[in-house]
Amino acid sequence: MGESVTVDALLRDPTTAEVTEGLERNPGSARLADRGWQPLWFEVRVAVGDQHDHEFIHSLVWREPGRPAREVAEEELGHTLDEVLRNLRDAEGYDVWPEDVEEPMLRVDVA
Repeated sequence: MGESVTVDALLRDPTTAEVTEGLERNPGSARLADRGWQPLWFEVRVAVGDQHDHEFIHSLVWREPGRPAREVAEEELGHTLDEVLRNLRDAEGYDVWPEDVEEPMLRVDVA
């Protein structure tokens, strides 16, 4: 086991600017909006040991009609944590693994 890892994640309604930026970065996402999918903003702050905000990841994600927002948040958190932990090990030399993650704080604030 490596160092203690704390995670604070939030899924919320995006601002207009965040949606605009997300569509500019990935124009293909417009087809999801055309199909009635809801844009959401997902962000994760990860700290290793006693450091604060060691990694901050954010992105525009899309929720298909009828899918629970919490389910989207949990799926995004899983993908994001895999990537963040790999980056912390490979690029920054931290000995961190999934079992080092304390119970993640996952908040869902979607209208």
